[in-house]
Amino acid sequence: MLGWIGRVLSRVLDATQIIAALLIIAMMFHITLDVLIKYTTSRGFPATVEIVSHYYMVGVAFLPIAFAERMRAHVSVEVVTHTLSPRLQSVALYVSWLLSIVVYALLTYRTFLDAEKKRAVGAFVFTQDVRLDIWPTYYFLPIGFGLMVLTLIYRCVVFFRPQDDVMKGRISEAVPT
Repeated sequence: MLGWIGRVLSRVLDATQIIAALLIIAMMFHITLDVLIKYTTSRGFPATVEIVSHYYMVGVAFLPIAFAERMRAHVSVEVVTHTLSPRLQSVALYVSWLLSIVVYALLTYRTFLDAEKKRAVGAFVFTQDVRLDIWPTYYFLPIGFGLMVLTLIYRCVVFFRPQDDVMKGRISEAVPT
């Protein structure tokens, strides 16, 4: 059962990474086309800056946050923990996961409430005679944070599996692949 959950979570995290990559590609084409049109017609796409900052950048920043955690790509500082025994290092890591679950769960909840408020009022920006609905982008944050919570919960559960031998230092086994 746990292996199945890990595989599903892994596929979802892979999908967020693919979506973020597609957003980067779309942003590159959008900006390039905007610049080319500006040079040929002296007038570019309306709302390019707003689309880039409200859609592309938000998705790129928040959707793959759990994928980065899975890949151990977040910054970590080991000022004190490197002097601890491997067992205490494992305990410190586990406690950090538990604290992170609490923080990311609160972020998920709060950003979801904000997204719901923005959806209810139909948040938009109006620029260059174009109305651009931005309320959908507010959901990128709770999706990214929620996936981070699920990833950390999965790690905490897998941490205690005896066959993973995580207490002896193989902590990377507690990561869905």
